[in-house]
Amino acid sequence: MARIFIAIRFNDEFKKALVSIQDALKARGVSGNYCPYDNLHMTLVFIGERYDLQKIGKALSEVEFKPFTLTLDRLGSFPTKAGVIWCGTKENEPATTIANLLRERLTAHGVSFSAKAFYPHISLVRHPSQIVTDIDVPAASIKIERVFVMKSERIDGELVYSEMTATE
Repeated sequence: MARIFIAIRFNDEFKKALVSIQDALKARGVSGNYCPYDNLHMTLVFIGERYDLQKIGKALSEVEFKPFTLTLDRLGSFPTKAGVIWCGTKENEPATTIANLLRERLTAHGVSFSAKAFYPHISLVRHPSQIVTDIDVPAASIKIERVFVMKSERIDGELVYSEMTATE
């Protein structure tokens, strides 16, 4: 079963900077479930397995999207049972604003989604063997010009993310 989420996707240059952080974590002995190169993203809203694409598309079309820049900032971790090492960004306000607008419009159209508070981050390692956050983060920025409705599904044992639709 596919799981749906709305996300920011990255170009190769930005993803290579994120992979360099993952490589540094591996060099420090951190094992775990590393996010594959093609799956690196920032989730704005997690919708889940129950969804109506027509309603999601309508909500997305009602959000006025203004391009903004994201710059990598620092590593952090979520103290969940499994744990996550993530990379944060310097410009949190634009991503937070768009996430809140999306949530508002999804609610107006009766679309259910995860009510967890939004915290702008890019997951790098899930279930890390240890929490390491004192890695130097490369200077990398990207201009975000649209957001995407994404589908997550297992194909031949691999977690594959694919675009379903995007803002214009």
